[in-house]
Amino acid sequence: MPPLPEDERRALRAAILERHKTVYAFCKACRVTKSVVVQLLRGTYPGDTARQTARVKAALEAGPAGAGGPAVTRAQLVEALGREACAKCRAVDRRRCRFCRVLWERQADAVLGLWGCPNHE
Repeated sequence: MPPLPEDERRALRAAILERHKTVYAFCKACRVTKSVVVQLLRGTYPGDTARQTARVKAALEAGPAGAGGPAVTRAQLVEALGREACAKCRAVDRRRCRFCRVLWERQADAVLGLWGCPNHE
């Protein structure tokens, strides 16, 4: 199969770099074989370029593997953070535990914010 035309390769690279920091980051996030993507972008892929280009574009549209947000609630996340922290805590005076809870809630909010869940409960 003939390689992709230069303008299509540039457009594909631009689309990848628009959504990801590097080509490697795209390959890792979308679970696409790096060597195939690099060969496509260089114009040296020996196989069916149309099929592989379609696969790369589909991966771009789908986004990172496993995307779509967490399957946990804020309360579950706070509880899990607290459970792990308390298991390792050496505090003798347990009256200060309420301060830790505020920390876990902030941590849970930060994690949910990274997952793109601004309206978490």
